Amino acid sequence: MDYDILSIQEKSSTTKAEAGKISANKNQEIQRHGVRRFADGKVFQTSRLGSASQDRLISDTKEWGGPGTTHEFGFAPKHTEARNGAVANEILLQNFTEGLDILNSQHPNFVFTGQCTVQQQDVSLKSSYGLDLKTTGGFCEWYFTYQRKGSGNMIDGFLAETGAKVDIKKEIQTHSAFLKMQNKIATVKNGTMPVLFVEAMQPLSKLLESFYIHKYSEGAALYSGKMGEKLFSDKITLVDSAYDPDSGAIRFFDGEGIVRTEDLTLIDKGRFNGLMSDLRFGRKFNKASTGNGQRVYNRGVTLGPRSLRFQKGQESWKKIVGQLDRCLIAMVSAGGDSNDLGEFSSPVQIGYIMEKGEVIGQAPQVTVKTSIENYLGKGLIGVSSDGFTTYSPSACLISEMEVLVN
Repeated sequence: MDYDILSIQEKSSTTKAEAGKISANKNQEIQRHGVRRFADGKVFQTSRLGSASQDRLISDTKEWGGPGTTHEFGFAPKHTEARNGAVANEILLQNFTEGLDILNSQHPNFVFTGQCTVQQQDVSLKSSYGLDLKTTGGFCEWYFTYQRKGSGNMIDGFLAETGAKVDIKKEIQTHSAFLKMQNKIATVKNGTMPVLFVEAMQPLSKLLESFYIHKYSEGAALYSGKMGEKLFSDKITLVDSAYDPDSGAIRFFDGEGIVRTEDLTLIDKGRFNGLMSDLRFGRKFNKASTGNGQRVYNRGVTLGPRSLRFQKGQESWKKIVGQLDRCLIAMVSAGGDSNDLGEFSSPVQIGYIMEKGEVIGQAPQVTVKTSIENYLGKGLIGVSSDGFTTYSPSACLISEMEVLVN
């Protein structure tokens, strides 16, 4: 009998704000365990909250593991390693409170609600087949949503950051330019214009499918058969980050125990360069796992990216946008979808118009349309040297798109 145990211990402190006031402070410590037992060509999986002995965890798989599922693709090679990331900085909770005071003072026509959590996390994966992996790291997640007094919207905007390094007050200062223009609607006409999606990956769901080895190899992906071909602009390099504790990506191993500490380059200067694989699909298609077997403690392994990001360019997004007559900043764009050709369209619920780098007003309700080839190729205007927030690990993309007023 073989087994492995994924254990996650989290210690966190949280400050909550409601309706412009600090409403709660909470400390929490919790342990989570995900256990897999392998016997007779099958895997039996269970999970448990709280502390428990190894014997108890393995016994759970016998009592609650059900009939099991087929497991015939082997295990990760033996490996022992420990890494330590940054320590969670609880001064950020005070910065969050002070940031709320700044928002209330400078923007009295808005109501702010939010949360700041500072967390220290220890993750380990131990097994009977030679794994003893451990990683630690601290990071902060914070956000504010806001609603203009008298507005009928659930929210009128938000600002947020995640990572070991965050700068709450700086982000508030930067975002103030948008807040000041909330009561002014800019004029927009149907046509094309540069667009910056705050979530740069949003228009690319069909592209991501092409990096999954099973979809690519079975011809089910948009870019099946295109490995090594130049598909996009030279400015586009897309990687799946392996280990970056500054951004909160503290795991240097995946849910199966495959260690990868180097970034996986999926697009290299516009060229289709790589695929993601786990042990199951690696065995099926005769390829080594790339360490992309994602595993939540209470679920099975699924193939997926660790932390996708665009490699940064030479100029800040503000400098690029400052050279444009107009640009739409798409902050909230929910309900979009892509077709099988990689064409993407989405309504923009919260957006702003910038002219020569200055915010002139909030965008009306619009729909944007583009395609993967346009977004990453002929329509691409620039790839920034920074993220939309100060410590964001991924670049911003500014690309020409079709914009339709709803």
